[in-house]
Amino acid sequence: MRDHQVAALLDHAVATVELPPGLAQRVVTGSRARRRRRLLLSAGMVAVVAAGALLLPQLWPAGRGGGSEGGGAGPIAAAGVPAGIVGPDGRPVTEAQLVAVGRVGTETLVLIRREPRAGERAAGGQAVEVLTAPDVGEPRRLLDHLSYDLACVDGDVVCAAVRSAGSGLGVAVARRSGSRLYVLVQAPQGRTVEVVANGVPHPLGAAPRGAVVEVVAAEPYEEVQVWASTEDGRRYQIPWAPGAVLID
Repeated sequence: MRDHQVAALLDHAVATVELPPGLAQRVVTGSRARRRRRLLLSAGMVAVVAAGALLLPQLWPAGRGGGSEGGGAGPIAAAGVPAGIVGPDGRPVTEAQLVAVGRVGTETLVLIRREPRAGERAAGGQAVEVLTAPDVGEPRRLLDHLSYDLACVDGDVVCAAVRSAGSGLGVAVARRSGSRLYVLVQAPQGRTVEVVANGVPHPLGAAPRGAVVEVVAAEPYEEVQVWASTEDGRRYQIPWAPGAVLID
């Protein structure tokens, strides 16, 4: 089957469904590379690829490809709060305390709301404590107090306007796990988030309780940006908080 026929077949099969732009072209481009090794995918397999893109919106948001380009991994679904995670009062964490949670390699990161200090509160800041629950071993605290929402990137008027509205910007932490780097992001309801590492975009979609993506970067503060988009299409950068890159 010729390239234009593959593209036409795909377009016809999903004519009533919105797919990521350029999906047909990516299928065709990939098939050209595979011709050297095996026969072109059948029309039935192309339909399976299209169905997979529709059935996994949380891993491949509309309008973007998967997050694995450039060596990173796609977004990881948020995990539940692990057993043994307790707040500062020693009691199990409640939904009201939870800011973000997500699987990061062989552990789960949990961000719990803390009262900001007086100076932070006056400036519109918020705070969390960061805990980790490894697959083997007991949960432990990585940070007692991480202050965020205090600053915007210079000149970012959208960021400043959103912060001044009182709904918050969102929070991001980066976690080293061996040679791998994971970014856990949270943004208020009604926004979508994207992580850009060395120019490679990793769309995470909505993340009111956190979303995680693995990225490739040596210096997170310099090479990784975290972006949020509001429902009206405005886009701003979520600043890294001091101490937000977590290394044992």
